[in-house]
Amino acid sequence: MVEILDLINEKNEVIGQASRKEVEEKGLLYRCAGIYVKIGEKFVIQQRSHNKKVRPLNYSIVEETVKTGETFEEAAIRGVKEELRLEVQDLKKLGVIHIQDKEYNDNFLLKIFLVKGIGKLVFDSIEVENTELKKMEEIEELISSEKKISPGFLESFKMFKEVLK
Repeated sequence: MVEILDLINEKNEVIGQASRKEVEEKGLLYRCAGIYVKIGEKFVIQQRSHNKKVRPLNYSIVEETVKTGETFEEAAIRGVKEELRLEVQDLKKLGVIHIQDKEYNDNFLLKIFLVKGIGKLVFDSIEVENTELKKMEEIEELISSEKKISPGFLESFKMFKEVLK
């Protein structure tokens, strides 16, 4: 089944549709939800699967592509359910940033959310290599380490920290 995504302009207005393959090949601008999932006093940090075409084995938050006809919020809830098998509570929008990953020709508008994860954390091994629960200080250590970090996680973390102050 071909996955169709909305193409958008810099103002987040839909200007057309294209297959995921075409979006990836041409670096077209699309929508994505970035989700910080809180469980207790810690946050879920995942390592992307080694099978991913874009940023394999990079540390990341949940990042879910928004499908055609779907809202950022719907994609956020779906992504947490699919990747971590958790229900979402207290969905809170933190902001929006534009990510241009030149290394992978990936170009998306990322709406950042904070949610409370409910249930038993079980990650989808097709999408995710590993998950870790980290306190804020531990996330800061990871960000400043030499480990591979996805651009969405790296860029959104500054906003995330500001909102939590």
